[in-house]
Order: sequence, then C-alpha cells, then structure tokens
Amino acid sequence: MRYKEFNRNRVLEICLSLFWQQGSGGVAISDIVEATNVNRFSLYEEFKNKEGILQAVIDLYRERYSAAKLELLEASGPTLEVLKDFYLSFLNPNYKHEGCFIIHIGTELADTDPVIKAKLKDYLKEIENLISGLLMRDPDLTAHHQTYAKHLTGLFCTSMSFCLIHSEKERLEHITNSIQVITNKSRKHATGTE
Repeated sequence: MRYKEFNRNRVLEICLSLFWQQGSGGVAISDIVEATNVNRFSLYEEFKNKEGILQAVIDLYRERYSAAKLELLEASGPTLEVLKDFYLSFLNPNYKHEGCFIIHIGTELADTDPVIKAKLKDYLKEIENLISGLLMRDPDLTAHHQTYAKHLTGLFCTSMSFCLIHSEKERLEHITNSIQVITNKSRKHATGTE
C-alpha cells in the first residue's frame, strides 16, 4: 500500500495563496510543484489536474475561511450592523488576502469553467438565503426580502472588487451607504411610501 507523501490541506493552503496572488491563469502545475515540494505525479494522483486543485482550494476556503463569516449573518443585532460586520469581515486589512477568494476566482473563470460557475452560484445562493433570513427578522424589511437580498448579495460581489482599489475608510463608507440605500428602499417599499 502506498501512503500519501504530503499533507493535503497544507498543499491546498499554499495553492490558495498562489491562486489568490496570481489568478488561475497565472499559476501552472510547475508553480504548484515548486511551491509545495510535492511531485507532479502525486498532485495528479490526488487532484487529477490543476482544475481539480483549484476546486479543492475553493472547498477548503469555503470551509475554513468563509463559513465563520457567513455565520455573522445569523447574529442578533440591528440589521444594518449585522450586514456591515459581514461585509467588513472579508475586508480586514490585517489579513494577507483581503476580499473573497470565491468571488475573486469566480470573476476570472465563471464564464469559461462550468464547475467554478456552479460553485460560485451555490456560494452566492447561500449568502442570499442568509441575508434573506436576516431581513425577515426585521419587521420593517420582511416585504420583498428576497428582492432586497439579491441586491445585498450583489453588493457583496461589488464590495469584494471595490476593496482592491480603495482605502479602508472608503470601503466602510461605500458599504455603509450602500446597505442604507438598499434597506431604506426596502422600508419604503414595505410602507408604500415609495
């Protein structure tokens, strides 16, 4: 019996950094071999190909990094604050990779890779459902909560791109103002004052 010559999660963590810094198109199998010190044969035996590695990295990111952040949407407190905490949890300047890896890779590959597209769609649907549940807890936001959850999920996507070019202060203002616009529109819609 042949035993694995490497720690799978350690390899995926290294690959996460590679893909995040260089994008999928910028990373070759030879880069992964060099960075991980795992031979090509072992990588192919475990993951089949580079796409298999990337898919496993997405799954690891979702489980290790994103899951706890998504749980923030189930926290108690004012809706605006819960939403703001959720968005900003991805934009911590002390973390070596700001933003959301799944959005980052999805933006690059969703149009050409059906597996990545499905993973991105599933991830965004989970976020939308959690936001919808949050809005339903606020009596002023229950009307049309699904529509506004879609808008707030779209805001999540744009916020993850916005973080690349703006300061921490600008991010906070953008997120806070955008959430207020969307939730105020929802409140007006609910009361018929729109």
